[in-house]
Formats: sequence, structure tokens, C-alpha cells
Amino acid sequence: MSKEMGAILVFGVIIVIALTMFALERRGAAKRKAARGGREIDVSDLIAFGSAAGDGKKTEVPKS
Repeated sequence: MSKEMGAILVFGVIIVIALTMFALERRGAAKRKAARGGREIDVSDLIAFGSAAGDGKKTEVPKS
């Protein structure tokens, strides 16, 4: 096998792995969205409000 053929084979394997990981991530994202009832959660809300952003509790006053 020549160097060029080896390089093509390695590049092809990298592409296949990347596409597989992309497909698995898309499936995982769809499962997480379904678990939230179809709601999208903005990352900036998670940074500002923590896990309460996913529960829709951003505007609730904390109980003391």
C-alpha cells in the first residue's frame, strides 16, 4: 500500500468516526429535548439562572 492510499484510508476512518459521533449527538439532543417537553433552553439562561432555567423558575422569588 502506498503512502497516499494509507493517508486516504486514515482520512476516511476519521470522517466515518466524526459522522458517527455527530449522529449520536443529534440523537442525544433529540432525547434531551423530548425529556424537557420540547422546550429549548438558552445557554445564557443556564449561565445566569442555573438549573432553574430549565424548570421555568427564573422569575420566582427565593423563599427565605
